[in-house]
Amino acid sequence: MIEVRENIHGNKKRFEYAVSLIERFQCASVLDVGCGNGEHLTTPLAEHFPSVRFVGIDSDAATMRLAEEIAKHHTVKNIQFFTDAEFQSDEKFDLVIASEVIEHVERPGEFLLFLRSKLKPKGAILLTTPNGYGAFELMTAIETPLHLLGVMNLLSKLPGLRSLKVGNSYDTGNVADLQADTLAISPHVNFFSYKRLLTLFKEAGLRVEEYKPRALFGGLGFQQLIRSAEALHKNAYSSDGKSPYLVSGWMFVLKSSSNEPKKQFSYRRRFNERLRRRLTAKRWGTG
Repeated sequence: MIEVRENIHGNKKRFEYAVSLIERFQCASVLDVGCGNGEHLTTPLAEHFPSVRFVGIDSDAATMRLAEEIAKHHTVKNIQFFTDAEFQSDEKFDLVIASEVIEHVERPGEFLLFLRSKLKPKGAILLTTPNGYGAFELMTAIETPLHLLGVMNLLSKLPGLRSLKVGNSYDTGNVADLQADTLAISPHVNFFSYKRLLTLFKEAGLRVEEYKPRALFGGLGFQQLIRSAEALHKNAYSSDGKSPYLVSGWMFVLKSSSNEPKKQFSYRRRFNERLRRRLTAKRWGTG
């Protein structure tokens, strides 16, 4: 069996939550949008549910080929991978997963409409995304200018501080070296507050069926301090019951509401979000 280990972002907690939803909704088909290489969610889920049909789609062709290789290596046969361009299907699904994707897309409202369009009448969406003002994103906002100024490069060379390399490769300058989920470079372009994300859901004709936090802390400093399996487990589950405004990441179960989607979305990036976007793009060499 493929082992999904806990990490600072609550990967195992996310996997276990997805398992519970597939069981609860008695899903026969699952679509994972923006699935990356599938190693941490799509393929383990397909292995766990051999009688369920799984489809994973992503924009990057090289990542999709890698996803196919990983599934083949683990002899997982009930899964197919397509690029966005290849996936020209009217098929509807019992569960649509969009995990850590909406923060990367240029037009998040239209993205939600696409997810909604792939649902069966009683289908659900599992959407996860970072809290744009939570620990992970705020620590990343501190780390980014330090990276651009060369401070992180210097610090990572000091004894005992090599773990500062997480998320980057300061030795080679190749930002793809330590990208574990995808071969593509796709920095965040959206930094959602909880309230504005709920508004976006409503405008897309979606209602929140259920909400769970994913992890309490994350980002620079926390990923160096919280490293043991026990500490990572506590970081994931100690977020339960905390205010959505205080946790590092969110998980939502969404269903189509009786309201028609709006023709125009109110979501506009604020000044601080536009600045963070520009700095992040410069850090990753995409802008």
